[in-house]
Amino acid sequence: MTNKTRTTEELDAYLKSLLQFLAKSTQAYDMGFDGECQRMAVAVRAIVEDVDGTGSLLDKLGMEIQFNDNSPDYDPKLALPMSGLALYSPTNKDKNRYVPRLGRNPGIPFRKVSFEQWLTKLVIIDEEMGVRISRKEILFAVSNTIPKAAARPVLNNEFSGLIQNSPLAWVDQKAGLRDPVALSMQFASTRHIAFELILSFEEQKPQYFEGLYQQNN
Repeated sequence: MTNKTRTTEELDAYLKSLLQFLAKSTQAYDMGFDGECQRMAVAVRAIVEDVDGTGSLLDKLGMEIQFNDNSPDYDPKLALPMSGLALYSPTNKDKNRYVPRLGRNPGIPFRKVSFEQWLTKLVIIDEEMGVRISRKEILFAVSNTIPKAAARPVLNNEFSGLIQNSPLAWVDQKAGLRDPVALSMQFASTRHIAFELILSFEEQKPQYFEGLYQQNN
């Protein structure tokens, strides 16, 4: 956001724009535009994080919603690495490939949790490697990583317009991902994070998606 104080109506309209862009970005990702994962991370951060020290967009709107957590809890007794939001799905061309779970978690329910629980829950864990990563850390890393894959060009102007009105300072390439396994896992995890967030708003604040799905049909 710019330094100008915005009215509640303007903030609400900005939230609607971010959510509708996020929905379009997930659709583009599912069409094969893997580069959308960075835009998804930026949009989610603009919605949920206090990025300018004045409160998150949700705080400024006085909005409290429960977030859908569709990830397993880590079981230390198993002593196995856990990728809670993405599934390992290698191909002949890409041995490091991960895909978002998107509800494909057998036996794992959709649980309603507080925003803080959702954002800070550890969802990637490898005790042997000393890896313990939360949704918040995934979003930060991915938003600062320029993907090699393409984003959908038709969304370029919409994304640029939204980010001009956001306090997010990006891209800090020093904070980006470089390891190919971490890259693939966290990019796919970002798609699942967007899935959980959109589902949470669709269930509790469906008015933010009015007109969107008619446009896309």
